[in-house]
Amino acid sequence: MRTHKNISLLFCLVLAGCGGGGGSGSNPPPAENSGAQKTGAPPAITYYSTAKPLLERYCVSCHRDGGEAPFPLETHAQVEAKLSAMIYVVEADTMPPVGYAHHTETEGALLLEWLNEGAPLGSPDDAPALPVSQFTYHRDIRSILERRCVQCHETDGIAPFPLESLQDVRGVAAAAAFSIDNGTMPPWPPTAGYTPFKHERNLDDAEKYALTRWLKSDMPEGDPADYVAPELPVQESVNFNIELQLPQAYTPTLLPDDHRCFAIPWPEDEFTYVTAVDVRPDVVAQVHHVIVSIAEPEDADLYYAAGGEDGHPGWYCLGAGGVSGAPLPRQIGGWVPGAGREPQPRNTGIGVKPGSVMVVQMHYNTLATEPAPDQSDILVATSDEVERPAHSFLLTNPSWLQDGVMHIPAGDPNVHHSWEVPTGALSSIFGSEIGLTGFDPWVIHQGFLHMHNLGKSGRTTLIRSDGTEQVLLDIRDWDFNWQSTFNFDREVLVNPGDTIRLECYWDNSQANQEFVNGEQLQTSDVDWGDGTQDEMCLMSVMMTAPQDGYDYTPQVNVRIESPSYRQQFVPGDLVPLQLVLNNFSLHDPGEHNHDDASMHMTSMHTDANDDHSSVYEGHYHLYLNTDDDDAEHLTAWDPLYYYELPADIEPGIHTLRLSLRGADHHALGIEREVEIEVVEDFAEARLRLTEVNAWTPQTAGQDAFPDHRPTEINCPANSYYAEGDALEVETGYCNYLSLVQPSLSALQSGDTVHLVLWHGDLRAAEAAQGHVAISIDGNLLWEATVDIPADAQIFDLRIPVEFDAPQGAEIEYHLHNHGFNSWTILQLEIER
Repeated sequence: MRTHKNISLLFCLVLAGCGGGGGSGSNPPPAENSGAQKTGAPPAITYYSTAKPLLERYCVSCHRDGGEAPFPLETHAQVEAKLSAMIYVVEADTMPPVGYAHHTETEGALLLEWLNEGAPLGSPDDAPALPVSQFTYHRDIRSILERRCVQCHETDGIAPFPLESLQDVRGVAAAAAFSIDNGTMPPWPPTAGYTPFKHERNLDDAEKYALTRWLKSDMPEGDPADYVAPELPVQESVNFNIELQLPQAYTPTLLPDDHRCFAIPWPEDEFTYVTAVDVRPDVVAQVHHVIVSIAEPEDADLYYAAGGEDGHPGWYCLGAGGVSGAPLPRQIGGWVPGAGREPQPRNTGIGVKPGSVMVVQMHYNTLATEPAPDQSDILVATSDEVERPAHSFLLTNPSWLQDGVMHIPAGDPNVHHSWEVPTGALSSIFGSEIGLTGFDPWVIHQGFLHMHNLGKSGRTTLIRSDGTEQVLLDIRDWDFNWQSTFNFDREVLVNPGDTIRLECYWDNSQANQEFVNGEQLQTSDVDWGDGTQDEMCLMSVMMTAPQDGYDYTPQVNVRIESPSYRQQFVPGDLVPLQLVLNNFSLHDPGEHNHDDASMHMTSMHTDANDDHSSVYEGHYHLYLNTDDDDAEHLTAWDPLYYYELPADIEPGIHTLRLSLRGADHHALGIEREVEIEVVEDFAEARLRLTEVNAWTPQTAGQDAFPDHRPTEINCPANSYYAEGDALEVETGYCNYLSLVQPSLSALQSGDTVHLVLWHGDLRAAEAAQGHVAISIDGNLLWEATVDIPADAQIFDLRIPVEFDAPQGAEIEYHLHNHGFNSWTILQLEIER
């Protein structure tokens, strides 16, 4: 069994006792130097100054009165009563549990020092001052929580604590802010900006900004009269005509996560269509999610035989619910807390034969409750006829099922496997049951990915015959415990000649191995399989014929990932831009004369007044504080770029407006905005360290990173060049780069260096890792190892300096990369 990047309870950040481990319930003897007894000069680290904020961030969401942990840690006296136990678990680094937000090494050292000093109390005046919030609970926060959180965080719900009142929220504010900041709450795995889904649970940028600012402040209540109830999704009325129950009650035995499958005979004697599925959990507090599938009649005996083999009802099923010797079952529905039931797309249904077997995969999580017998109900709506019959199937590369083909080597932190399949082959193989041939267009309705616990990211992409790509589902941070089926907001048309790409990434390093009974397993070679230590990479497809009269025009989408909402800058700053685009390719527009039709390139239109809705390539304009398309603007065609703020811009809130353009500069009607905040320059001095045209190649003998230097280096001078104030490197022509120049300014210990660096989408023939680093006067300033393949990323860092370096000291920029990729270093300066 693998532990548990379980996020259903990510607010439950336990220091001791919650979920096992962590000391006894008896009180240790009073410490000789307890906080109440200390005299003399006040200690540097006190409960109020340091420990209380850390405990509130990592512990008290579980360790509180009424919480699931065996004892509270909400007061200084409660901490003193568990002093010995806390010293033990902090020294052993056993809490918070593996898979949960964990204190940093520095935070752990501070906490341990405080505990070993006898947990001195200090004065309330030592507490860090809280900012005064512009947001209030009733006007701004309550409706966000009700829309995004309380479906799980309700009394007796699956989450470890409720968020139904101001008092509830204040009690876990630090942990809540931490989980929202790092993106683990609310749980919504798909990457925003690609294909939209129905009922998305993620916070938008403005909601995240309001929540985190309020949670980190004095948390004012405000006026209850300011409260406006949120608009919540209205569930469509469904007539469920079949009600089934798990064949036996099952009490979870694997803690805290248990994945158990049950086989239930399909009750219908005639062929019928499933049009909706819902689940009525028996023990809501321990049912994390449910996947409902159908196995074919010819495999029924194998599924029935699997139940009870280990002496308990059902069988352990970490995988997709399959059993040895039988094909994987077809998904027909599922249930996730707070998501509500989701009928099949209108006028569709998945056909089920008489004699089939319903396979119900229950994911139990018992961090918030004691294990209890569960015998949940499965509700099914069926129809004898539907307008558009659907076929549901799991899709993967058949060759991966052979030994050694989907190889994931021991110790490798970045393993990538990818497969492409013609969509005509899919409709030919699977479409015959619903009247389709390999020459017919068809529709895909959902996104679903499946890996096991070594998985770290995955993506499914529709590649159209004209070269346009639509990312159907992208999950950057895979978590097995949050896999789900995501229903597209609009149906997606698949034409003959299109291709579907499925790709998965795994981390099989030692650091990513699971813990069993407190011991971490050793990394080993992994291959395809259903077992706990095996892996998979598959997607689920729900296929139907197209709907008459439906607009299947591919929808262009763009999202501004950087800058973030209300991100702060100073006048003259270079604002890093990062875009996510779907169904749209960026190209250099070149010189343009609107009267010259040849300049329209392939923009699919020839007249200034015609429809621009089917333009799938072009560039973008970026405007500052204006809706006037004729105003001064930035023209760019790179998803990673930068915008220079005017040196005389006034402090305050400003708006950047992005407008997608066709090749002839016509607006496509697709625009996005982001607010930024300009503040007074917080640095007394800003000193440049480098000049973009001063970089020269480093000699092999002086290379600060000789272990990375390959035997053969191919890096011609034209593979790196100045792009404005930025240095751009094309690694397809340069396999290794080490550049140096003398520092323009002296560095002092205590300075801060502002580094802005980015890379585009990283691609290579085989999975690899890149290495980038900056050293000054022989001292490593910063380095990063980057997995390849990878999406574009911006590093906008402020790095504290712990050494002195004179003006003229050697600055080395090191880049070791694989594949045809681009890296850009934009800014390297001292903030003092």
